[in-house]
Amino acid sequence: MDFSYFVGKKLATDSGKSFTRLIIRLAIAAVGISLAVMLLAVGVVKGFQSEIKNKIVGFDGHIHVRNLDLNQSRELRLIPLDQEFIPIVKAHPEVTSVAPFCLKAGIINTQKEIEGMVFKGVGVEYDWSFIASNLQRGRLPLLSDTVDTYEFVLSQKVAEKLQIDTGQNLEVFFIQDTKVRRRRMRLVGIFSTGLGEFDKTICFTDLRVIQRIYTTDYSQVSGFEINIKDLTQMEAMTDWVDDQIGIKLRAENIEEKHGVIFKWLQIVDSNALIIIILMTIVSVVNLITAFLILIVDRTQMIGILKSLGANNGQVVRVFLLKGLSMVIPGLIIGNALGLGLAWLQLKTGLITLPEETYYMATVPVQISWETIAYLNVGTLVISMLMMLIPAVMVRVISPVKAIRFN
Repeated sequence: MDFSYFVGKKLATDSGKSFTRLIIRLAIAAVGISLAVMLLAVGVVKGFQSEIKNKIVGFDGHIHVRNLDLNQSRELRLIPLDQEFIPIVKAHPEVTSVAPFCLKAGIINTQKEIEGMVFKGVGVEYDWSFIASNLQRGRLPLLSDTVDTYEFVLSQKVAEKLQIDTGQNLEVFFIQDTKVRRRRMRLVGIFSTGLGEFDKTICFTDLRVIQRIYTTDYSQVSGFEINIKDLTQMEAMTDWVDDQIGIKLRAENIEEKHGVIFKWLQIVDSNALIIIILMTIVSVVNLITAFLILIVDRTQMIGILKSLGANNGQVVRVFLLKGLSMVIPGLIIGNALGLGLAWLQLKTGLITLPEETYYMATVPVQISWETIAYLNVGTLVISMLMMLIPAVMVRVISPVKAIRFN
């Protein structure tokens, strides 16, 4: 059996004096708490980013194709519905759907209130999964390729403000070419996504109804929504789509369209990095302190080992094995605590958030096995490397002085 392993194993099972035992336990606790905080910090940030991205994608898709102009308003200049690029884009293996949409600002009129909204007209190709998953009551509009469907879905916040509910027929006014166009539309569903600004301004209806506000036929749309499989390929796919659509159109992904929100998410990412650095420092400082106390407590043992012929490298490995016996239990405690709290939050939604500010009602947590592996391996490697610093003290201890040390 290896000498260093044999002595290190014996040392790992004997913590010596009660004060030394206390310091070692505190070091183990520091590693555990630090890892738990890092897991939760990364999990909350990733969950927060994922939740926000999914909600924005639910409203706007991954990539928009629209007219090439500087218009940033909700009402875009119309483009022909029949486009040569559509079958080419649909055939790409990364693309899941290509759906036309048409936007028009309108005013919902009730007996007591009026409210301005942007009506987003969508067709039968539209992916309703996001709105369906956030539907509070009612149903989705029943769309057709041949018949205009005067049905729409609205957010719960606006419905409460207007004091309306599903099943009601409402007057909606649109202005086009200085003329007021009145439509009688039926509210069939109410949704709530938590994205305050989106919920307050956007409702969904039939593409054909909005097209007819602009023109006498159904040949024009505001643009096309393209959804893809892998979000990490969004920038590359945007460039590829831009190459397919010609010089009169432009492709824009959600990160470009909602730049402020995504910059904010990047700032949140940097906050998690700061927490990881601080927790790593706390863990390392406690480990080094415990390690120094352990070396002082075992000075006589170091002198005896050296006098029996052990070289500095062997003695250093003995103490590194002891250090490993402090880090491993800390990692086990940290994983149990961090993952346990994350599971509790996912199941109960114990910690809540103001939805108007954070776009969600509870704190989201998303921890992958990759994150767990990176944080555990990183903590282990950094801790062991930092413990090499106090371990160097072993090299300067004289066997004669160490044996006489008390």
